Amino acid sequence: MHPARNASVLFETGSLTLGPHLPMASYHATERWHPDRIGALALYCSDGRWGEAFDEFCHRHLQIPRYDRWAVPGGPAWLAGYEEDAPLLDAARSQLDFLVRVHELERIVLITHYGCAWYGERLEQPADECLPTQADDLWTAAAILRDWYPGLRMEAYLAMRTHDWFSFHQVEVGGERRAGNGRTVSGSSWSRGPSANATARRGLTG
Repeated sequence: MHPARNASVLFETGSLTLGPHLPMASYHATERWHPDRIGALALYCSDGRWGEAFDEFCHRHLQIPRYDRWAVPGGPAWLAGYEEDAPLLDAARSQLDFLVRVHELERIVLITHYGCAWYGERLEQPADECLPTQADDLWTAAAILRDWYPGLRMEAYLAMRTHDWFSFHQVEVGGERRAGNGRTVSGSSWSRGPSANATARRGLTG
């Protein structure tokens, strides 16, 4: 008899009881439960076409299996500090406070991706023209996170797509709040600090 058909089922560990109203399982996962927390969170866009690549990058390159996932439209844009997005920033702070405390986070990974519809809609620009703003937003998001959680490790990446191939490029988001020498990634200038326009529209000091 399938175990889920029993009125009350004790798992082999003897630590969990399923009540009489549990329906028959639709699917049994091959993945097994791992109780240890990884202490890492990745914030990226909710666009499902990129999801498998995000997972592969985090698992294989960053070596953070079972990381906490926070997927929202625009990803790190929620932490970019725009005045019109104050409710997003407040919601982000509330959720992150909980995750840092309860899930014992030590590391936050920010990923923005090429062709993000959040930026395309807001800026009314093609994907290439959105990249400088995405670079600004990564830097600002990391700066805000450092202010909120000084002891956490922050890192940021740009996810690119060339035809049907994905690649990930690390973006420098450390250092003091000041502009620095840029570096070029896929034809776009990625600076070590926010541009003057980004600083002005967020009301940040130099």
